[in-house]
Amino acid sequence: MRHLPITIAFTTIIATAANAQNVSAGAGSKESREAIGNTGTTPPAPPTDAAQPVANDAAPANAVEPRFKVSGGFMQQFNTGLNTGGNYAAGRAYGAFSSRTRLTDNMNMDVGLGYEYDHYQFHGTNLGLGVNTLDTMTLSVTPRFTVALDSHWAVSGAPIVQTSGENDADGWQTITGGGIASFRYAFDEDHVLGVGVLAKGLLGSGVLVVPAPLVDWRISEDLYISNVRAPEANPFVGLEIVKRLDTQFSAAFGGAWQFRQARLNDSGSDANYIFQESNTAIYGRFEWRPANALRVDFVVGSALYSRVKTLDGGGTTVTSTGGNPSLLLGVFASFKF
Repeated sequence: MRHLPITIAFTTIIATAANAQNVSAGAGSKESREAIGNTGTTPPAPPTDAAQPVANDAAPANAVEPRFKVSGGFMQQFNTGLNTGGNYAAGRAYGAFSSRTRLTDNMNMDVGLGYEYDHYQFHGTNLGLGVNTLDTMTLSVTPRFTVALDSHWAVSGAPIVQTSGENDADGWQTITGGGIASFRYAFDEDHVLGVGVLAKGLLGSGVLVVPAPLVDWRISEDLYISNVRAPEANPFVGLEIVKRLDTQFSAAFGGAWQFRQARLNDSGSDANYIFQESNTAIYGRFEWRPANALRVDFVVGSALYSRVKTLDGGGTTVTSTGGNPSLLLGVFASFKF
């Protein structure tokens, strides 16, 4: 973006300031605590011994030192037929880096950096954009602060700063902010429930508010219902049924909602316009952990109820159309150290 260096400097200052603050461990199993305590860019830890007492697991020895995780992935959304004619396809690349620092027995700090690159191709329509291709970038910074009130209750909060737009968009007009807050309760290591809410400003005007349950519930020996075990750097915020096949392999089926906005370039007839896309995805995934520090996920699914919009600079809809179901194929990988 034209002012991208200023934007990156701004978000970096926020991330650096967050490193000087205290955050905490959550309640319940190590996997549930780490996963539910994150922002979507920090992955769950490997399963722990279910016989381990909650009190001991609440302060794992390896949590004393900072932990770092790097992840990435690619998702292809194939041709999506539009109700107004024509179709579009999208290739998406993802990257994420997160760090966790345990400062006291009940305080952790998580800082997550997320990046997404979207390449759209339009056929038979341009949605009033005047172009047949569109390339957008999104960078987000989310420092999460969590406080373990006791071995069962935990509360967390995270400010969000995000910039999203085309390469030559006005950088200051690509910035939005918001926050996440959540409470959760661990009945034991394998049964954790909570509730959270995301509130985030929209490009142009308005606020997006999304309530979200927090679930990591062991149904049987190797079967879970969860919304915290999805791949790292993944675009989905939804719910999954997860079956652990053995120590290395798991299979899951889930559904999720996706929402994106990006500021367009600041020149031309559509200067400072906003491109918006949303859909509901259903998918299956296969997870492979060849080593404790390495995870690979393969995803196949379908994007349903797609809707794409063009909005003017203030957020008023200019064009809007729905889309037909389309195929999704993706692969994700992560490494922690």
